[in-house]
Amino acid sequence: MDMDMTLHFGEREKILFSWWKTGSLSGMAVSMLITFLLCILYEAIKSFRYFLAVWNNQKRQQRHAEASITNPQNSGGDNISEDSIHIAPLVQLSGFTKRLFTSYRLAQGALYGLQALLAYTLMLIAMTYNMNLILSIVVGEAVGYFLFTGNPLVEQHLTDCC
Repeated sequence: MDMDMTLHFGEREKILFSWWKTGSLSGMAVSMLITFLLCILYEAIKSFRYFLAVWNNQKRQQRHAEASITNPQNSGGDNISEDSIHIAPLVQLSGFTKRLFTSYRLAQGALYGLQALLAYTLMLIAMTYNMNLILSIVVGEAVGYFLFTGNPLVEQHLTDCC
């Protein structure tokens, strides 16, 4: 095995794939830039998923408020129609399955899958034990957090949970 299992600052590294090799300082710099950009993309996807969740929650609250204004006797109920109570096969999109396969949930699932793929990719890059790449991951995560998170929203999370 030709992989160094201790932290090092070498220029020669095989990263993730057999074709992604660095042999010079410029090759390592390009690999560090790619890793840095992957971290920023990871934070952007994480932030976009949060934005979609907040947007979907506001839209759902607005629909609920409009429904309670137009139909005040059902404002405390669960608004299930009579035809959606029947047990239907999973292929038939009604009731539960219609709520399960919404465009919001499909988008969140796809974005979460992409976010997990990027997280594991960055973990494997860090497992090369190359300090240049590890530092580019740390700096990339910090810059991505700075760019896409804004305020940590601590007060909002505390009021939402309690």
